[in-house]
Amino acid sequence: DGRVNAGFLHRSKSKEKVYEVTVDQPITNAQLQQLRDGIVISTPVQRDRGSGNVMTARTLPCEVSRTAKNRVTMTLIEGRNRQIRRMMEALGLSVTELHRISFAGITLKGLPRPGVWKELSTVEMNVIRGAL
Repeated sequence: DGRVNAGFLHRSKSKEKVYEVTVDQPITNAQLQQLRDGIVISTPVQRDRGSGNVMTARTLPCEVSRTAKNRVTMTLIEGRNRQIRRMMEALGLSVTELHRISFAGITLKGLPRPGVWKELSTVEMNVIRGAL
């Protein structure tokens, strides 16, 4: 009925989304700080599909930690269209792998491979009920 989608995806809800991001070259400390502070990117306005309207604005500050020379974990609270790819492109980096590993505290832990599902824990179900 759309209540779960609205509860999780509406920008006023500010649910954390955690991603593992691999790029084509090493990420400098300066680039890490730019990602943390927010980067000006342009994205199509989704509510006006087909209108050609584009929003250019700085992304909200986010948590970023380096996990390898060319890999970071990023925690976002906004979800603009292709946001991570556009942020990296603004820094001259190309995303080679992108995986969402957590959404609103619900993780992929315990899943052996893509395409496999799991029963949600009581805590995870409470997160979903809290969004309604």
